[in-house]
Amino acid sequence: MHRLVDTCFPLIFFIPALLNAAEPQATPVSSIRVQPGFQVELLRSAQKDESSWISMTFDDRGRIILGLDDVGLGRVTLNDDPAKTSFEKINTTFKHPRGVLYAHDSLYVSETNGEGLHRLKDTTGDDQFDQRQLLKKLDYRSRFGHGHNQIVLGPDQNIYLVVGNDVSFPKGVSPDSPYRNPQNDHLLPNPHDVGQDHRVGYILKTDPDGKTWEIVAGGFRNQVDIAFSPAGEMFTYDADMEWDIGQPWYRPTRINHIIPGGEYGWRWGTGKWPEYYADSLPSTLNTGLGSPTGMVFGTDSSFPTRFQQAMYIADWQNGRILLVDLIPQGATYTCQYEVFLEGGPLNVCDMQFGPDGALYFITGGRGSQSGLYRVTSLPDQKTKSKPPEISEQVIKQAAHSRQLRRDLEPYLTKPVPEIDTLWKHFSSEDRWLRFTARRAIENQDVSRWRARATSETNPTAAIAGLIALSHQGTAEDRDAVLAALNRIQLSSLDQQQLLSLLRAYQLCFIRLGAPTDAQSVELKKRLSPLYPHASSSENHLLGELLVYLNESDVVPQTLTLLTDTSTQEEQIRAARTLTFAKPGWSPKQQRQFLSWLAQARTFTGGKQLTERLRDIREDFLKTLSDQQRQQFSKEIAALDKPLAEEELVPARPVVKEWTVSELEPHLAAVSAKRSFKSARQALLAANCLKCHRIGSTGAQVGPDLTTVGKRFDSRAILESIITPSKVMDEKYLYTVYVLTNGKIVTGRPVGVSKTSITVETDPIRQTTVPVVREEIEESILSKTSPMPANLIDVLTQEEILDLLAYLKAGGDPQATAFQN
Repeated sequence: MHRLVDTCFPLIFFIPALLNAAEPQATPVSSIRVQPGFQVELLRSAQKDESSWISMTFDDRGRIILGLDDVGLGRVTLNDDPAKTSFEKINTTFKHPRGVLYAHDSLYVSETNGEGLHRLKDTTGDDQFDQRQLLKKLDYRSRFGHGHNQIVLGPDQNIYLVVGNDVSFPKGVSPDSPYRNPQNDHLLPNPHDVGQDHRVGYILKTDPDGKTWEIVAGGFRNQVDIAFSPAGEMFTYDADMEWDIGQPWYRPTRINHIIPGGEYGWRWGTGKWPEYYADSLPSTLNTGLGSPTGMVFGTDSSFPTRFQQAMYIADWQNGRILLVDLIPQGATYTCQYEVFLEGGPLNVCDMQFGPDGALYFITGGRGSQSGLYRVTSLPDQKTKSKPPEISEQVIKQAAHSRQLRRDLEPYLTKPVPEIDTLWKHFSSEDRWLRFTARRAIENQDVSRWRARATSETNPTAAIAGLIALSHQGTAEDRDAVLAALNRIQLSSLDQQQLLSLLRAYQLCFIRLGAPTDAQSVELKKRLSPLYPHASSSENHLLGELLVYLNESDVVPQTLTLLTDTSTQEEQIRAARTLTFAKPGWSPKQQRQFLSWLAQARTFTGGKQLTERLRDIREDFLKTLSDQQRQQFSKEIAALDKPLAEEELVPARPVVKEWTVSELEPHLAAVSAKRSFKSARQALLAANCLKCHRIGSTGAQVGPDLTTVGKRFDSRAILESIITPSKVMDEKYLYTVYVLTNGKIVTGRPVGVSKTSITVETDPIRQTTVPVVREEIEESILSKTSPMPANLIDVLTQEEILDLLAYLKAGGDPQATAFQN
């Protein structure tokens, strides 16, 4: 479903004259598409001895200082004549400086493969940095190169360092930092998450002289950059883990609104927190597959007003810069985005608005060819992009909510005079306001609010208070916390409240200790009737709790989720949980699980899918006795037999080739008396959930369809399914590479080196094709949607109507259409 307003991208032909054809050349602007009303110039291509460029900053004289991919720093002096734009090396010692910032008459350098964060100064006025000071030593323990990244000057004039998950918290950080003591908090820790520890990506803040240090927020993977909005709000663009595609713990690239004390849930291996964990914050915008790098707001640009209000984020892997609009929502934002410019390849590493208001960006990284580009607006040309329409009332209400949140933030690091200042927000419907209030409470003396947490009667406030007490209490608080959670009436809770309650139970046991036998019996009686649930997120938490409590029926209950009525991701989650189940296995159920292991070999996904399934297999086999292994020897041996071709691609027969005109007269029936179960089966049969996410269900390769029903009517949704190429979303189009030998490769770049790019032609199976850069004659956007047509031809008319009802409802089983 790829639908967006029409945005045409002209090809901009503007190449600096007199360039020596024998010299290395960055991607020409003839291969770059930019929004109407703008032009792109290639100012300089990195030459053989100039390395690859990975970071940039403007100094006080308008020159560009570059961090070099291998060792050292470069400096580019711009000239109106591109042939006279010069490059000089100004340092040959810094190892992989992924962040550079000129501020406070100093150059700050983040030496990723070296000691840490440095400050350089010119104390003699000879235009040389003669003074070098190590401000903070950072313990970089690389697993995937996720170290300290970009450096940004905040609106408070402090220095903010972006740190990936391969770096421990440094010594000398304030113990009263807004973010502190991250823990994994897994009820059923996966023993195969080798190397799991409490290292997470975080934001480190210091004053210009490096005297005071604090951790602002954490729980990121490898966020490379941050940017501050005109209102002073901080944002980052975090990386995904493509090897996790097809598994329930896959998290797409995402924009996060960063607030002090914010916990964003990245953890090692399979332990990544889902967004419905009440003790974390959700993403602000998921952008699918990609490789986030630089980001900046257009606040100080010379662009038209519409573009000054936007945020720009670079996707290194897909060769593009995205334009992002912030839409106020309570104390936070939602976002919408579109492509600002793109090329093939165009591995953008960093970007900044220059003193002239133009957007400058560099390409490079991993030894690839670098280029320096400038984007300027053309006053005589019209632009087509439009900002979202937001009412003044929404703007005012959101500004008020954000101010309420900011008023609470000082109490993340200091005592609050009255506990009620924070507690009154525990019942707020605004998750971000409630989160800040809870984090602030957790940093107050627990004796001031313990009794209030266990006596609160408002369900939302009670759950928030009991999560706080689970975090900060002791084993002696367990009984009171558990009793208070049990007093909350399940029938009165909506979905988010129920998810928060289930997470609160988990945290109680993780932090305060296991329940007594009597408490376990009571809790099993309370939770068992809810399981299995209609929603996968509840099934995740309920399944883990019931396995942890040794519920006797949890095995047969969970086995019902290992069928084709559940997504691949849901099945893997349920199977992972079942490996912890001790009692309740009958021979028939053990054989059923072995049958599932055999069928799961047909699953498709990222590089680690096979490994994760192997882990599940090993853990299950460990639960079998020698006698049972002998009993199931044939089933176990079958797990290693090659799959037959028909097993690899199981197919449902075609019902007919549906058209919009045939189905349109029946669309009125979408709004009532539909079957939720049938809708789920239709989603799976039509392969919708292999690429799309709806609510907490499905993959995240293509657009998230959770809110598609709020934006389009049934006919528009139906048309997008049947003829996906009729109106396409530029963000999800593939690039067509026309090679000099006449061959055509269509896909998206997933790897870039100095001589070649790797093009992914199938995101589900991650099939790739290497392409030599010199052999690319032309790169253009595909005119065909990556989404196949005729996917619903395997469905009956009633199944199609159920499917449309599901999409309209955003996957909510309680929607009116599913109430008979």
